[in-house]
Amino acid sequence: MQKTTIFKISGIIGLIGCIAVLAADLIGIAVHEAHNPIANTISMLAIGKYGWIQDWGLNILAMGYLAIAAGLYTLKKDGLKWIISLIILVLIAGDIIMIAEHNQYAGRPGENIHRTLVYILAGLFLVLTFLISSDIQTLKPSLKKFSLWIAGIWLVTAPWLPYIPDGYNGAYERLICSLLVIWPAVVSYHLIRIAIAKDS
Repeated sequence: MQKTTIFKISGIIGLIGCIAVLAADLIGIAVHEAHNPIANTISMLAIGKYGWIQDWGLNILAMGYLAIAAGLYTLKKDGLKWIISLIILVLIAGDIIMIAEHNQYAGRPGENIHRTLVYILAGLFLVLTFLISSDIQTLKPSLKKFSLWIAGIWLVTAPWLPYIPDGYNGAYERLICSLLVIWPAVVSYHLIRIAIAKDS
C-alpha cells in the first residue's frame, strides 16, 4: 500500500473517530431525558439502556487514535521521542476502550476503576502532546506550536476538574475533553492534506 493511501485512510478514520464521539455525546444527551449536560458528566451517559451509544462513540474515537498512530509511523519511522509518542497514542486508544467498557461504574460502586483509567488518560495525553510537539512539525511546521498549546491548556485546566462544583461538572468536563478531540482532528486533517499534496 502506498504511503499516500495510508495517510489518507489514517486521516479519514481519525476524523470519523472525532465526529463519532461528538455525535455519541449529542445523541446521548437527546435520548437520556434526565441528563443535564451542564451538571452531569459524559460518563453518566453510559449508564442505562442507551449507554451503548456512548460506548460506541468512545470505541470509534479509540480506533481514530490507532489510525493516527499508523499514519504518523508511516510518515516517520525513527527517533526515540517519536516512537515513544506513537506508543502513547496506542496506549491512549487502549485506555479509551477500557473506559468505554468500564464507564458503567461512573458514580457507582467500582468507580475507582473508571477514575483510575481517566487519570491515566489525562497523564498520557499530556505527555503525548508535549513529547510529540518537536517531531510532529514533520507533518506540518505549525503543529509544533499547536501541540504545545494543547498541552499547556490541558495542564492548566484538567487538574481542576475534581474541584468543580457538582452543578457544572458536565460543562467543565466537556470543555476539557474537547481537547482530546481537537488534537486528533487537526492531526487527521493534515494527514489527509499531505496525502492529497503528494498525489497532486
